[in-house]
Amino acid sequence: MRDWMDRFKRRMDQWMIGRYGADEFSRFLFILGIILILIYSFTGIRILGLVTWLVIIYSYYRCMSRRIIKRSRERDIYLRTTEPVRRKWALVKRMWNDRNTHRYYKCPVCKKMIRVPKGKGRIAIKCPNCRNEIIKTT
Repeated sequence: MRDWMDRFKRRMDQWMIGRYGADEFSRFLFILGIILILIYSFTGIRILGLVTWLVIIYSYYRCMSRRIIKRSRERDIYLRTTEPVRRKWALVKRMWNDRNTHRYYKCPVCKKMIRVPKGKGRIAIKCPNCRNEIIKTT
């Protein structure tokens, strides 16, 4: 059984040579398609079912495409468009992971988030971006 799986994987790897493969935008489209399927199953709106299949088919088309430059441009546009949301989400995740050891403060001048260790009492925090000094209790 293991030998058969290895041969299948080798054939798939060989078939994918020269194809674009999955990227962030393809994964986003596929997840969007799954969400649309769930919404369609509850609402029954026919046009939503059509849009769902188009999104999923386009996601697979992008993965199998040999037009690598065009797919890369689409990915770059997607990443540029979603950058503020992805940056905010990364900050929220970082704040959640550091919730027991650090506090985050926003500089009132430049609005940059500053990470400070907890349990230091009342301290003066100097913003690394604009050099403004803030006094806070950690």
